Amino acid sequence: MSVRHAWAVSEGGVTTSWFDVRLAFADGARVDALAVLSGRSVRVEDVRAQPALSLDDLAVLADWLENPLFEACVPAP
Repeated sequence: MSVRHAWAVSEGGVTTSWFDVRLAFADGARVDALAVLSGRSVRVEDVRAQPALSLDDLAVLADWLENPLFEACVPAP
């Protein structure tokens, strides 16, 4: 999994940052996502997958992304 800082916007003392996230699998499949960090919360705004995700895969996407995404996006307290 790779996470790359894409851009940030600061307004009123609050910074919102966007991150490009890619999960690559050994069989050539991949999932690309756009995650946003605002305050101490991280949300996924967009997901693209090749091949397309099944509903079951989409349901577990948060589990796949949760820990690596928080490690890359949320600053240590």
